[in-house]
Amino acid sequence: MNERISSYEALIMELTRTGEMFRLSSTEARLLAVLYIENRSLTLDQMAKLIGKSKTAASIAIRNLSHLELVDRVWVKGSRKDYYTNVEPLYKKLMTLQVKQWHTQTSRQFEAMQQLKQTIPDDDPDWKHMQEKLSSSLQFQQEAAALLKKITAFSSS
Repeated sequence: MNERISSYEALIMELTRTGEMFRLSSTEARLLAVLYIENRSLTLDQMAKLIGKSKTAASIAIRNLSHLELVDRVWVKGSRKDYYTNVEPLYKKLMTLQVKQWHTQTSRQFEAMQQLKQTIPDDDPDWKHMQEKLSSSLQFQQEAAALLKKITAFSSS
């Protein structure tokens, strides 16, 4: 039995690390890992006990995961408590979410650099090096945004 518990905890730890790679807090990542492994709907009380956190911490984490559309609230016949489960396919959803965030950030950076480019004098030789670097950065941002847009379209289908 101890070996099973050790394996369970080791798997939860590894899945938690995976969730943290996607910018989830350790509590959110651990909660998502538990929901994924348990493969059943859980209440806040059950989740808090399984992740070793307070019910308040579990509630905050589940609210954040719900906002990210990584968990669903489900109805359980005969119970008035809220139950939650992870969405399927979970890893595809995590990857799509991450790529969309990268795409949004890349687009913001491109816009900021476009505005900055308008403030740099075109005819001033002292600014020539900065203009070249900015143009190179804009080209990278444009290419990255195009690639991320393709990845987003692919992962959403």
